[in-house]
Amino acid sequence: MKLFALGLLLSSSIVWAQVPQSKHVWIITEENHSYESVIGNTAMPYFNSLASQYGLATQYYSEQHNSISALMWLVAGQPITTNNQTTSCYNVDNVGRHLIAQGYSWRSYQEDLPYPGFPGISNLNYVRRHNPMIDFLDICASGQAVNSVPFTQLAADIANHSTPNYAYITPNLLNDAHDGPLSAADNWLSQNVPAILALPEFQPGGDGVLFVVWDEADLSSNGVTQDNRCSMRISGGCGGRLATLIIGPQVKPGYKSPIRYDHANLLRTVCDMMGFSSCPGAGAVENAMADFFNTVNIQTPSENATVSSPIHIVATTSNAAPVTATQVYIDGVLKYQSNGSTVDAFLPVALGKHYAIVQSWDTKGGIHKRGVNVSVQNQAIVLRSPAPNSLVSSPVQVLATAGGQNPITRMQLYVDGSSQAQNSGNTLSVPLTLSSGKHSLRVQATDSVGNLLASNFSVTSAKAAVQVAAPAPTSAIYTPMSISATSIDPTPVVATQIYIDNVLAYEVTGIGVQATIPLTTGTHWIVVQAWNQAGATYKKGLTVNIVPVPITISSPPANATVPSPVLISASAPKNSPVQTLQIYVDNVLLYQRSGQSVATSLPMSPGPHYIVAKGWDGSGNNWSSGESITVP
Repeated sequence: MKLFALGLLLSSSIVWAQVPQSKHVWIITEENHSYESVIGNTAMPYFNSLASQYGLATQYYSEQHNSISALMWLVAGQPITTNNQTTSCYNVDNVGRHLIAQGYSWRSYQEDLPYPGFPGISNLNYVRRHNPMIDFLDICASGQAVNSVPFTQLAADIANHSTPNYAYITPNLLNDAHDGPLSAADNWLSQNVPAILALPEFQPGGDGVLFVVWDEADLSSNGVTQDNRCSMRISGGCGGRLATLIIGPQVKPGYKSPIRYDHANLLRTVCDMMGFSSCPGAGAVENAMADFFNTVNIQTPSENATVSSPIHIVATTSNAAPVTATQVYIDGVLKYQSNGSTVDAFLPVALGKHYAIVQSWDTKGGIHKRGVNVSVQNQAIVLRSPAPNSLVSSPVQVLATAGGQNPITRMQLYVDGSSQAQNSGNTLSVPLTLSSGKHSLRVQATDSVGNLLASNFSVTSAKAAVQVAAPAPTSAIYTPMSISATSIDPTPVVATQIYIDNVLAYEVTGIGVQATIPLTTGTHWIVVQAWNQAGATYKKGLTVNIVPVPITISSPPANATVPSPVLISASAPKNSPVQTLQIYVDNVLLYQRSGQSVATSLPMSPGPHYIVAKGWDGSGNNWSSGESITVP
């Protein structure tokens, strides 16, 4: 299932809300049980105690069923494959690629894995399909595959103080509730999670976060009706409702989120916490799960800003408990403290590179912090608004200050090379009207001895709208429909919904959507609708025509007389969703293979026969073609 990326994607400039910074992210995956099967279940006392103490997502849904596909959403933001027997290394963007680029360490701890880097399908109660980290070209590379290790390695890593920045943990089939009872899964968690939570990053002031997440909801094989819910409003089409835990010292104690989330939201949360420059797949257009966290927000200075001394630091806290004190540390040394939840201070700092941390303390014993790197120079311009490369509505307020060793005498603003405003002093505050599109801005400052400073940046002015990258209007496509859309909105976007023939079919918490939606053959009216924080809605509609997948039998010719064994060749188009082809002779299945083409010789008795070639996709849809032949 291929997902399409937007050519114009401004998600980096749309601020939903901040999540804490973290260099210690842990994920434990469980299997095949719905929210209602877990929450309140007396067979899972430990899991439910964690849900009461930390954060619980009460409206969290899996994108789809099928183990490997559902888990791929957690690390790649898309399903990639439904083949549970795959040993392929896919060249697709994934969390491992970003961890490696960032220089972060990672490990996939797998119970019953026989040795590091084991490439096989299974061993004892380990199955590869529950270990999605290893299915990517980045991880298959030399030196990376060995980071998939037996679970027993975790105890050694904890004892040696060598746990990684990112840990992906899978219990075996008996302990993740796939084959064993929920009580066994709960017992496994109670025996292993405390050692993780005892690590320094999970103590007050630490940055650790642990997600405990189920891959998909109840299956019919569990003796109940299969849970296919997409949200509380959509009963079918996805992988069901899940009980997802968010654990850590930055999490609001006992918080229960009512916001609709899915695996791509969790992926986006990881990307933002770890400071990745982008996020794979649908993680690029879905919002982080920011409501779970107590956070410190630094408005000024921005990360990697060039500033002059004294540094102007402006920060606030977003906290569930009252904040009693907020402190500022420069390079680990306490420089400022206020008795409240805000900071607005000017702090003298030596020239050079520095790391500034703002830290808050609350009445629940919580310690929360955020840091930024800055470069202090003799003279500098600090831009307060708008953020560089941001999406803005017109008019936009341009606010900048300049300072340093010499007094600033004049400030000027240029837009696309033309002077727009100037004033005396070291502050510029201008309401700027911009036409739609991208603009180059330059803030310039002159000091008392004639030195000239400048700060160049770009912004894009736009009105709220939905952009649909795929499918194209009036296009003829196969099912499932791959849809990629995003919203362009200076106001943070809350949710995106898809309506099929005026019926709500899919929704996400995010600025856009990347999904595959099964549709019946025929013409359909597709509407993508976005909601922003101000309550405004806007939409984009288009018509698509779903056509059947042609299955072509190229050999033997129809109505031919051919000797036994009969060479049968059949195929589906390469751009179709077909993953498996079958050959039936006289209504009996005689041959099957994965792929979009088949060629095999089958013995047949003399007389007339009817041959059918049937193609299947990963969602259970099938298409067929038949013909009669005679064997002499």
